[in-house]
Amino acid sequence: MDYLIVGAGAAGVSAAKEILKNKNDDDQISIFTDEAYPFYYRPRLIECLSGEVEVEDIIIHDQKWFRDRGISLHLEEKIVEIDSSNKVIKSEKASYKYDKLLLANGSHPFVPPFSGVELDNIFTLKNAEDLKNINQAAKKAKTAVVVGGGLLGLEIAYNLAKAGLKTTVLEVAPYLLPMQLDKKAGKLLKQKIENENLDVICSAKTVGFAGLNKVNKLILENDQLSCDIALISTGIRSNISLAEDSDLEINRGIKVDKQMQSCEKDIFAAGDIAEHNDKIYGIWPPSIQQGQVAGAVMSGQETSFEGYIPTHKLKVAGINVVSIGELNKEGDYQSEVLLDDDSYVKVIKDGDSKIGAIIVGHYEAENELLAEIKR
Repeated sequence: MDYLIVGAGAAGVSAAKEILKNKNDDDQISIFTDEAYPFYYRPRLIECLSGEVEVEDIIIHDQKWFRDRGISLHLEEKIVEIDSSNKVIKSEKASYKYDKLLLANGSHPFVPPFSGVELDNIFTLKNAEDLKNINQAAKKAKTAVVVGGGLLGLEIAYNLAKAGLKTTVLEVAPYLLPMQLDKKAGKLLKQKIENENLDVICSAKTVGFAGLNKVNKLILENDQLSCDIALISTGIRSNISLAEDSDLEINRGIKVDKQMQSCEKDIFAAGDIAEHNDKIYGIWPPSIQQGQVAGAVMSGQETSFEGYIPTHKLKVAGINVVSIGELNKEGDYQSEVLLDDDSYVKVIKDGDSKIGAIIVGHYEAENELLAEIKR
């Protein structure tokens, strides 16, 4: 049995680990990635912007790990075609037969149609190659703007500021993290972030960029900002181009069932490229879960992916932020604010049951509260 996996990220490697548990001695596992690095902890890539962490520090499994387990790892080899009728995938170097194929080749940053995006020193951050280019430009820069005040954008801005750049974050919504927080929590987070030497502008509509060859100015609808480098962090899109000329069913991603199986019975998808129940999660934990399910099913086990309730419990620019379960955006449930001063704590209830919570700042009873939430 030839197991081929396109993508060496969380979903792809998690699948390979499951296949290893169930494979026969003569089964072969091959993983293909267009990157130069083996499996690394992508969420920590942002920390490398501050100069405190190197890419080599965040590698989870090096090439020896794959070699020792009999996994054929193909670095810097991009798969460009799927021939499902002959069960073959093709790169620019060679063709490979498969019995079971997993597509786990992730996503790419979405860049809105801003004017001037072709200028030098305008970046997105998705992989280690992006990081190297940003760090090289940042060495000669004094000012930076980050377009997008989501989780990734705020972390990028925080680490650029730690590297010594005067950094401004632009968020088109009226407050920060509108997908994870309510208005009060978002405004408190803005105050706290500004105490960390970051400038934040909300309700900021970016029009484009200006400069001769390199960017030196960001143009807003009613203003402009000087900058030496700019980073765009405005969401992701699945890497579905590989599947567009195949017989796979695609929408925003490759459509899969709860076994992570596509409409082609021997082709599976997991991670940022997989669309399950009309959802693409775009974060690490469900990518691992989907990869585990795909790998187990591909190698003959019975299991399923039942969905994932987004849970964000992390430090945003060094500030504790929790967003978990139902956030009551439609006002269908009761809400109770437990703290509203230097910290903000809100609980969402369905009758007597606690079904969601938002926390910004320190809250001594945080663990007890989170344990009570039914999801």
